[in-house]
Amino acid sequence: MTIESDDRGAGRRILSLLGLGMIALGGVLGFVVGANGGGGIDAIEPFGLVTVPISPGAMTLYGMGVIAVAIGTLYALVSVASRYD
Repeated sequence: MTIESDDRGAGRRILSLLGLGMIALGGVLGFVVGANGGGGIDAIEPFGLVTVPISPGAMTLYGMGVIAVAIGTLYALVSVASRYD
């Protein structure tokens, strides 16, 4: 193993941990939003694709899912771009 491969492994671990932390934060924020309710709103329909009820559990899963997709997409794009560097 070389020093460069060790640095890459450490960098990927750090990015993975940060990603997991952001997903957890998305879940916490989703729980807070769901727990506070939506006033007179019972559910949301993001982009008209799916109906998400405003409850702590549903909003937690929705928040975690949205963040996971966003971070996963960015990570995949960076991985592809790093191949050409």
